[in-house]
Amino acid sequence: MPVLSMFGRAQLYSILILAVICTAAAGDATVNQWLDKNDIITGQTATFHCSFPLFRDKNKIAVHWWKEGTREFLRQDPRRNFKVESKASATLRLLDVRFGDAGVYYCRVEGQYVGNSTGVKLNVRASPEPLKIFPTLFANGSLMCLCKTSGFYPADHTIAWRKDGQEVATGVTKFVELNTEGLYEAFSYLEEIPPIQIGTVYICEVSHPTLTGPTWVNYTVGIADNGVSDPLPWWIYLCGAIALLLLIIAAILCCKFCKCKRKAREDNIQMRPCIRCSDPITAKRKGKEEAEKKGNTQLPPRNPNRVAKVNYTTPKLKKHHKRDRDALCA
Repeated sequence: MPVLSMFGRAQLYSILILAVICTAAAGDATVNQWLDKNDIITGQTATFHCSFPLFRDKNKIAVHWWKEGTREFLRQDPRRNFKVESKASATLRLLDVRFGDAGVYYCRVEGQYVGNSTGVKLNVRASPEPLKIFPTLFANGSLMCLCKTSGFYPADHTIAWRKDGQEVATGVTKFVELNTEGLYEAFSYLEEIPPIQIGTVYICEVSHPTLTGPTWVNYTVGIADNGVSDPLPWWIYLCGAIALLLLIIAAILCCKFCKCKRKAREDNIQMRPCIRCSDPITAKRKGKEEAEKKGNTQLPPRNPNRVAKVNYTTPKLKKHHKRDRDALCA
């Protein structure tokens, strides 16, 4: 029995090897592909699987991915992660799925075998969350609330208003439009005539297939909201912001100019004593230098062979006053 069992295993291995050789001889390999989850909500992760006949060397396996409608293989980026898991499988992990990622994806195996998959389709849905509500109280006391959804897909949805827990059926307007991404956006207006009671709670409630339950957003009328008029046009706020910016720039330039002017004045005051005290006038300096030069002047060397000229001029006698002359005579 053990011999037969050993013989059976050897025969089984031979059959497997023969199948691999036949597949290699054929040149084409059967490639299968599937998704963990075909319906994905935006923001989630989609994982594609690609399986193929067993390779002898994992390092010699090349797996490429592409999306239907594109002419090039997908490239690695922060949202796309390619990996060869084993000698017979590979995966594509698509992170942070967006609505534009929906479509049919294919994998191609190259190396010891060559083959393409038949493709698998990824369906992407988008949630209407988050909701936004924009209330406006007019001068006449009336109220208008706008409820806006985020882009969602598919188009099936319901939107309703509640006032203090009671559903509102009158004064409600709804419409839906497509945005640039191909997603639906729903708008709903609620108009309330005066008097508007302070503390009244208005709720906008939305249901969608991507949600496990209704999502909602609320607005409560407060004391600060009483008497609010129509909002100003956007260009008024823009002009005000520009004027404030110019005023700040002018104040900064004025401060810098005043600081420079004050510094120049202080530098001028500090320089005056130096000019007056430590740096005398040039004429006086010149006169002082001439005086010093005159005092230090040396006589020229005397020639012994030259006879000095003697001035025999009789010195002039001072004239005495008459009073002094009479005293001498006496």
